[in-house]
Amino acid sequence: MRPELPGFYYDEEKNRYFPIKGPIPGLKSSSSSRNKRKPEPEPVQERNYQKRTKLTAVKLLYSRELNGNVIPVNKKKSNFEEEIQKTQAFNPVVWSYGSTENISDVALKHLQVDIQTSVGLTRKNILVAGSSGGFISILRVAEAGQALYDESETQALNGGIECVPVSVLPRKGNNAVEREAHWHLWRPARSHLQALSSISSIKLIGSYDASEDFHRANRALITTLGSTGRGSVFFLNLAEEPHIVTPRSLHGNVSSECTIWTADCNINGSHAAIGTNLGAALVDLETGAGSYFLRSKSDVFALQFHQSGNIVQCGLRNGAIVSVDLRERPGRPVPRLTRHQIRCQSSSITGQTTTKKEIFELKGNINPSHVIYMPSSLTCLKTLKTYDQYLMASSMDGTMKLYDQRMVKRGVAVQTYEGHVNSHSRIEFGIDPSERFLMSGGDDCYTRIWSIKSGQLLSQNKFSNSVTSVVCWSAAERKRDWKDSIANGAWLGSRDAIFNVL
Repeated sequence: MRPELPGFYYDEEKNRYFPIKGPIPGLKSSSSSRNKRKPEPEPVQERNYQKRTKLTAVKLLYSRELNGNVIPVNKKKSNFEEEIQKTQAFNPVVWSYGSTENISDVALKHLQVDIQTSVGLTRKNILVAGSSGGFISILRVAEAGQALYDESETQALNGGIECVPVSVLPRKGNNAVEREAHWHLWRPARSHLQALSSISSIKLIGSYDASEDFHRANRALITTLGSTGRGSVFFLNLAEEPHIVTPRSLHGNVSSECTIWTADCNINGSHAAIGTNLGAALVDLETGAGSYFLRSKSDVFALQFHQSGNIVQCGLRNGAIVSVDLRERPGRPVPRLTRHQIRCQSSSITGQTTTKKEIFELKGNINPSHVIYMPSSLTCLKTLKTYDQYLMASSMDGTMKLYDQRMVKRGVAVQTYEGHVNSHSRIEFGIDPSERFLMSGGDDCYTRIWSIKSGQLLSQNKFSNSVTSVVCWSAAERKRDWKDSIANGAWLGSRDAIFNVL
């Protein structure tokens, strides 16, 4: 006879033990059990971050007083500052600025520059905005309680427009306490400059001071798409008012008949990389001499310099992300671009991933085995400054992923960010200075915030009737702790208006 085991029943026919809990195999169920109805499953509801974690700012403060900076959250230990920032990201405060419509739907940068005034060099905060209509706008920025301009500038700035901030989130009537805007904007007279075609990018030119985390520069690089394939490159002088735009004629083998989609400047401010419909070119900003370092029949929609300055990462129309090494190979007196036959790994059709043997040609100093593939055309890509091996990318089908470039051969992203909506727009996402949060607009006119580490969607809000297509974090006081940079918030550009999010 088999020994009895607590909690188990031995079946002689099947010669094995079964748990006593629940119905015993082979026995008929009783009438009472038959009549018992299974409880209906509760409907699954999308819960927000605070409801999921049952955290509020007050509870977090109490917990910190009792436990210090490391606090218990859902039976796990977490960082107090991180949790406070998550609660703020769940319920952001947003202001819309009047008289800023149709000026910032393509590019938006918050810069700190030294402007020559009657009393000498004065550091000012400015916003440089670019529109699809070809307008370049320069706006003065000041923190609440500070003057937008000095007394010596009053006469020069006559005729300007104050962009009055209006609170749009939280909504009125929901026990919301209206707060004063952190930033004030002013549009000086003669602050608009007209280009011949749509602005495609605005980048700061200058050296980077790592000790203060600050770009020291008084020029910006501006590119335009070009009408009938004639893209242009301009320099914008930020050191004096009125600001002057100077065309930069290009030399070398860079065609003047190309469309310029995007650009980026290296950390020293000596060279720029431009993405065109013919590939990507490197341009000397002093001489204008340029040459292609990547040739492709697929347009380069997004690119950026790696922190080392030796590599440019390019995002193509066909969904490929290619890292191009700019260093010349030894033993080659005449630089030549190496030809590669790149095989696409897969493509997505109606939600199903099917493998296709599509081959496209690239010319450049690249490693074909390190090519990353997104499902559709690239819209934006950025590396994390803290961990420069991590690359974040988005594509026009709404896919947003974080890759570890040391593991690209496996073709698997380390994190995916669900909820982003896009179908055809070139939308630029933003990463906060602490590199904990990701913010982006969508084709549905919602603005969403994710946790970079967990991929969790923290909030989604609609406060604009048009797509918030560009995001940039405030550049003021970068030399302080990164927490101050987060407190300064982010700027969002759309056709409706310029928004500030805290």
